[in-house]
Amino acid sequence: MLIEFKAENFRSIRNEITFSLLASSDRALEENLIEPDALKKNDRLVKSAVIYGANASGKSNVLLAMFNLQNLVMTSVKNQDGDLLPFEPFKLTPECMSKPGKFSVFFVKNNIRYKYAVSFDRTKVIDEDLYYYPNNREALVFERRNTTEFKFTTDKRVQSDISKRTLSNVLYLSNSAQQNYDKTLEAFKWFREDLRIIGARTLSEQGEYTIRMLNQDDDSKRAILESLERADLGLKDIIASIEDIDPTDLPVEILNRLPQSFDKAGGKLQRIDINTFHLAKDKNGKEHNIQFDFNKEESEGTKRFFSLIGPWLNALNKGQVLFVDEMELKLHPMLSEHLIKLFHDKSYNKNNAQLIITTHNTNLLNDELFRRDQIWFTEKDADVGNTNLYSLLEFQVRKDQNILKGYLMGRYGALPFISS
Repeated sequence: MLIEFKAENFRSIRNEITFSLLASSDRALEENLIEPDALKKNDRLVKSAVIYGANASGKSNVLLAMFNLQNLVMTSVKNQDGDLLPFEPFKLTPECMSKPGKFSVFFVKNNIRYKYAVSFDRTKVIDEDLYYYPNNREALVFERRNTTEFKFTTDKRVQSDISKRTLSNVLYLSNSAQQNYDKTLEAFKWFREDLRIIGARTLSEQGEYTIRMLNQDDDSKRAILESLERADLGLKDIIASIEDIDPTDLPVEILNRLPQSFDKAGGKLQRIDINTFHLAKDKNGKEHNIQFDFNKEESEGTKRFFSLIGPWLNALNKGQVLFVDEMELKLHPMLSEHLIKLFHDKSYNKNNAQLIITTHNTNLLNDELFRRDQIWFTEKDADVGNTNLYSLLEFQVRKDQNILKGYLMGRYGALPFISS
């Protein structure tokens, strides 16, 4: 479970932003809340959050900041001496180019609360630390300052040995977890197992995930088909496969037409076949399943829903934190609302999964779907282009006030300014 995330000096984010899933004391829509034992007494988390804002206001960068941190945790251990880190500073203020990017995240793994923070530039990790809270009491796992200065309060000899084998461009969290140090391994697993981020440009990748889930077992296929049928897409069955192809087996004329970015020597190709079946009746009333070519004959909305439903069901089953950028792409507003409600429904969300989306779909801005502490906005500073992130809670919104109308009237900002 995600509690809070902070980012600073990343893309359009110059000053520190804080994105929190901690719930307010509001008693509305309590089915949208989680009450983990790992939190302090009376603290609760929301199951979902939505981020609105004008185009180019930085909505996607909030998600990309989390992805950047996850990517750093997962891949830095592969770095060799001299390899560069994924440092993307705020470019519109020159002094930010020489300042580190900073990220911190509070989360829950196996009913224990953790806090992880890191700062880095293009060549090295500068500061890094991990705390955990067994029995809700803060305990330091490790602290790293000025790249090479480490502090440990437990397993000092073991951790000291690991730190000496940690390069300046490698996270200690990642290196120690790879060496199976138990007190960092669980935190590492949260990034690897509990965090899933779907960008607007990763549609095909998610489609492949749904296909693999479709062929995993009968229960997974049944769940996917039931979801597609519930969405009123008219599908009765799907048969799909992914076949790996060795590029060396292809004719030269086909190889020459591959993109230049494709490694013709060591790359991989995949053949994806998807066929859908729709129910039809002949003139005698007899039912038949009619086969369709998924890519050529199905709507873009059907393709989008299919690409999402695999990761969606997996997140619900495993209690993951799912980020989705531009969720409304090619989806009817009612389908978007249906997918969100799955996270609020205890009968589907039995493992406290959480959903964070960015969207322009203002139909979702209603107090029957979201609490005020679930609604967030991004707006760019007009002077320097910095992204500001803020919650609807920062405004004194009355219970009977129409949130959608207030947003469209500009009361909360986060709207495009279109000159006449």
